[in-house]
Amino acid sequence: MSLLYAVTVGLMILVPVLLAIGLRRRFRAPWLLWTAGALAFFLSQVYHLPLNNWLGDLGLIGPIAPDAPDLLRTAIVLGLSAGLCEGLMRVAAFWLLDRRGLVERWSGAVMVGLGHGGLEAMILGAITAMSIAALFGLRGTDLTTLELTAAQLAALEKQVAALSTPSAAAILPFIERLLAMILHVAASLLVWLAFRRRNPLYVVAAVLYHALLDGVVVYAAQFIADPWLIEGLVFLLALPGLLLIGWTYRRYGAAEERHAPPAWRAEWGVYLALLRKELLELWQTRKALVVAVVFLLFGLTSPLMARFVSEIVKSVPGAEQFAGLIPEPKAADAVAQYIENITQFGFIMTLLLSMGLLAREKERGTAAMILSKPVPRWAYVLSKFDALALVYLPALLLAGLGAGYYTNLLFEPGLAIGAFLIGNVLLWLWLLTMAAAVLLGSALGRTALVAAGLGLLFSVILLVGGAFPQAAALLPGGLVSWAAQLGVEEPVPVNGWGALAGSIVVILFCLLTAVGVVERQEV
Repeated sequence: MSLLYAVTVGLMILVPVLLAIGLRRRFRAPWLLWTAGALAFFLSQVYHLPLNNWLGDLGLIGPIAPDAPDLLRTAIVLGLSAGLCEGLMRVAAFWLLDRRGLVERWSGAVMVGLGHGGLEAMILGAITAMSIAALFGLRGTDLTTLELTAAQLAALEKQVAALSTPSAAAILPFIERLLAMILHVAASLLVWLAFRRRNPLYVVAAVLYHALLDGVVVYAAQFIADPWLIEGLVFLLALPGLLLIGWTYRRYGAAEERHAPPAWRAEWGVYLALLRKELLELWQTRKALVVAVVFLLFGLTSPLMARFVSEIVKSVPGAEQFAGLIPEPKAADAVAQYIENITQFGFIMTLLLSMGLLAREKERGTAAMILSKPVPRWAYVLSKFDALALVYLPALLLAGLGAGYYTNLLFEPGLAIGAFLIGNVLLWLWLLTMAAAVLLGSALGRTALVAAGLGLLFSVILLVGGAFPQAAALLPGGLVSWAAQLGVEEPVPVNGWGALAGSIVVILFCLLTAVGVVERQEV
């Protein structure tokens, strides 16, 4: 993936969070409202996508092409489908928040909109990473050998050719998501006004506005070749939403009490102090040493187990006859054994280390003592996560060096150590997604036992999600598949860029939600 496209994906993932941070530093909008908006978008897709498939089976959604006979109807149905599905879930979210008095202010409604549009931008950023990486893999390939229609082949050739000459157009996906976030914030404000003024017509306006933007873009994109003109059209459609945001700010937001947080330098100073505390605790309790020893042990023994598995089978009474069925081991088998050990036992270790990071401090009263001081909640949560990350990374690299050394000693041909170590960095990121999920469980749970159960549940959801082909390429499990192919002699091509970006999205979502939970809890 080229640098320009990587920057685009990074902006799609990070800018939604940065916008929420900017809002949070000006207004007292709880972080949980960002999570509420994000969950509203995610849950809306649970029935939005099947609904579109069903409408397609009914013939109401047809092909999307300039010469498609029912293109206008398809565009209208797609627009209404998106507007209704996301609008209904947006209403449900505001209803729940309104009952708890969490979204009384203008800034709260904006934060919900930033979460709704933000998660969409982040997920589409991961999809963009996967798609661009797949297109890069097709360069130099005879595309005519693929089973594609003439229209599909022409479109694919155009996309691959565009990658060969990167231009400013690479930033267009980010610009489109930025404009879409204006729509989502405006729609959230309309729903907020519906509850504030007890007028359901604002909900109708939100649905129709969303449907109009989506429908017009679907239809017009089939006849406008210049992507910049398409984004110009999106800007014109988003302009009423931008005006609505400005009007509601002058009417409601300008009168809100401003948030006056400490200077960034002071907050980062607190964060660094907390990080030193966490690292010191991990060292003094020997947890950091245990992590390093366990990982190194698996790094050294995995190649041995792969190399001498047939001898081990022969040593088992009655199993000698099966030894001949075992193929000659290769370096790839050592890598597979190593990854299996790291993911299995690393996950257990992550669960044990992370489950009590927040919950145990709440049980002991340590959290109450720390948070009674002017400690930013983000610094409190992030310092614990980052301490684990800083302990895991050198431990995994050390284990990787040990595994690589013994693999090259026992197998011919061996491993490319540099690529294999990059694979260990991918395993590190995989472990961090599990740690973030367990940390979220620790924030939600009042006791370490409850936190362990919730953390295990969230982690299992991530692992089981990899069994669904539609989601597997964007979930952390794809990192493991990618790592297994790095450094071996005959790697199987794996497009893991979507999983890489998706894992970052999962980590950000879990950490932001954990901060929101800690912020709202009475400790």
